[in-house]
Amino acid sequence: MPFRGMNAVAESKPEYTGTPNWLGFQQVAITDVLDRSNEFDNLDMFLEIHFKNGNSDYPYKYSLLGTFDRDTQGNITGESGLLKRIVYLCDALGWAGGVNKQGQWVDEEDKEIKDIAGYLNLNFTAANYGLKGDDVDHEKYYIYVYKKFNAKSNKAYTTVCPKIAKIDKKSKADLESYVDWMKANKFIVEHDENAQQKPVSNGTATSETFDKF
Repeated sequence: MPFRGMNAVAESKPEYTGTPNWLGFQQVAITDVLDRSNEFDNLDMFLEIHFKNGNSDYPYKYSLLGTFDRDTQGNITGESGLLKRIVYLCDALGWAGGVNKQGQWVDEEDKEIKDIAGYLNLNFTAANYGLKGDDVDHEKYYIYVYKKFNAKSNKAYTTVCPKIAKIDKKSKADLESYVDWMKANKFIVEHDENAQQKPVSNGTATSETFDKF
């Protein structure tokens, strides 16, 4: 074949402009839960939850983290954003456990759970996902995944919306409505590589935080 060196004309290829199949709404399995709370003195909780499906070679990592809003007696208030996100997860799992008013993990019989990551891994994760042919059977959860721009690092990161849902019709519709509302109110701002990125404020919070949701 004749060699043209630097004089070769680059072959024109159509530019892909669609959303990758690993972004957007995903039906997933939970494959691992890590408790990283001890790594951060300023947080009451940091659980790293791994979701997986066939659309990505890598897990979707959701960080359930933050501090509780408490009253003067030290009890968690009903408006606590972190509590709300914990309830989203427990409802999706179909689990009647959660945290008590002191912020301690308890089971459905109000017995304290010392190792919450171990408990969730034992009861709710599909540790062998990807090794057997029944992977779809473990994809019991519905999440929304998008690229979120971080102004400090000047990079966009894959982010999981904090509301986790079951895969039944009603729960999926509820999550889709929630995501529409979050987008409309600029709490979810999806990264556009062709647009200049900046935090968007709605007057009370920015798109950089989910504290209220």
